[in-house]
Amino acid sequence: MRVADLSIKNYRGVREGHLRFKSHVVLVGGNNTGKTTVIEALTLLLGRDRLIRDLTEHDFFGSDPQPADRMHLVATITDFDGDDPNAHPDWFRDGRAVPKWWDETTGVVNPAQTDASWRLCCQIGVQAYFDRPSLTVEVVRYFHDHDGAIDPFDDDSPVGVPPKLIQQFGFFLVRASRTWDRVLSWGSELFRRTLQAAAAQPAGAILAQRDQLRTPERAIEDDAQIAPLINSVNDEVARCIAGSPKLTLRVTNTDSRSVLEAVSPHYTVGDGMSVPAARQGNGLISLQGLFLLLELGRLRAEAGEGFTMALEEPELHLPPATQQQLVLRVQALTSQTFITTHSPTIAAMADPTSVLLLRNVEGKLTAEPFLAQKLVPAAANWQRKFYQHNRTEVIDALMHTAVLVPEGRSDHLLLKTVLRPLMLRQGWSGEHAHSFGLEVGVVPTEDAKVVETARDLLRVHPRVCCLVDGDDEGQRYVRELAGLAQPPSVVIRWPDGQMIEDAIGWILDADAVSVTNLRNDIPALVAADVAGVVAHMKTKKCDLVLYEAVAEAISENEACRVRASELFQTLTNACTGVASDRFAVVDQVWVFQP
Repeated sequence: MRVADLSIKNYRGVREGHLRFKSHVVLVGGNNTGKTTVIEALTLLLGRDRLIRDLTEHDFFGSDPQPADRMHLVATITDFDGDDPNAHPDWFRDGRAVPKWWDETTGVVNPAQTDASWRLCCQIGVQAYFDRPSLTVEVVRYFHDHDGAIDPFDDDSPVGVPPKLIQQFGFFLVRASRTWDRVLSWGSELFRRTLQAAAAQPAGAILAQRDQLRTPERAIEDDAQIAPLINSVNDEVARCIAGSPKLTLRVTNTDSRSVLEAVSPHYTVGDGMSVPAARQGNGLISLQGLFLLLELGRLRAEAGEGFTMALEEPELHLPPATQQQLVLRVQALTSQTFITTHSPTIAAMADPTSVLLLRNVEGKLTAEPFLAQKLVPAAANWQRKFYQHNRTEVIDALMHTAVLVPEGRSDHLLLKTVLRPLMLRQGWSGEHAHSFGLEVGVVPTEDAKVVETARDLLRVHPRVCCLVDGDDEGQRYVRELAGLAQPPSVVIRWPDGQMIEDAIGWILDADAVSVTNLRNDIPALVAADVAGVVAHMKTKKCDLVLYEAVAEAISENEACRVRASELFQTLTNACTGVASDRFAVVDQVWVFQP
């Protein structure tokens, strides 16, 4: 079984939202877009009671719910084996869910199957309201049978979802906060559930440990330093109480439960002394809990039970290689996964059609797949490079406030190369280059497909900007961009006849001394002056060694740094629609003024 879609109303920062899911979902978006809200909504719908946090007014949109305000969540569950309701009586019969039919193509839930491709499904709903007299939130989870106006709190309430079915579905949540030092102990519900699934309760070992604690070979009270005190106490008690018991000291209460609760995970390196997990690094602690949960998933899969995992920010505490191994392992062992991340590396590992880019505008949540449909074998070369080879860079750019689509890959590489040392040389005083790096993401355009790239990105991002040259080709791109059904937010153009290399020349021209040492780094440079450097860059497109040498020359010179910062700041202004002296708006195109 898996979750096919989710509807959210009046929950946390989401006034209204609807999402469709594939088997392995990655939720990507900036802070406060709703990634955690989606995970918590799924937890309310499908999680065991222990996973569900108590609700307050702040869990309602606007944080001030009135008596009539309701939180309303609905999840569609599909992928029942055989798509036959009669084969799943626990889910579909009188007193349980009403069979419905899911159309994967349209995302519509139908009351009857009129198409053989539709899949059997049911819907689970949660409603909640804030009861002002008692200052509590009342919550009910039920089978959602129709979209009409219903009040599950009335006497004639819908059918509730039995805990047995919630357990059978098998939804498990790993929140972002997961430094659990007792995860491999009987104080952990996860550890106990895994042992239960594996039928591995070590009763014999625990009873043997209990007996050893009851009658230790060397009791604490027999120690030469503490024995006088213990004997004195026993003598005093004996004088007052006939046949009084003797005081002894034991590590636990010496019953089996106490022994279980006292078990604590330790780690040993080589032949050294074991060290408690609480004294280990966060990465190791995080991994031990995740892999214990995966072991539970493996056991559930072997028993034919469901296992769905929601994992927040798998990049926490772990190096990139471990992150990738973890995500792949999670996907291999689960029926369905929901991953939230700020890491473009994690997002790029997933099927691009399963990466959902979340956007929240005044409470309206939308989720668009990074790639709407899988690439066909006849897909253009630029599409393959853009969505496959450059996926990490593209997703990284989409996480910014504005996305800049330059005319070519050399523009992307040159902007990024010059920006990097410039930011490293700036302190905390808020110099201009920082705002470009924080607010504007630059995508690597392939094969000069600036128009096609912009059209694709406008589907998934609210502010797409384009940067073109001042030549005839650039002018043609300007006209084609203006003719799109949804034009980009801003079109930026270099001056007539110029391109990005000329803008770099303008930066270097702030102090011509900056180029004097470039001959040492660039032996092929004909003329060691600004004009010679610009001409050389125009003939050596995407030469990273050349670009890095020029970037270093700029960052080493104060006058050039100031001018470069000004360029990046005014580019940021243009991308966000803020006027500046360096850009003039001509026929709705922002033209650079050197």
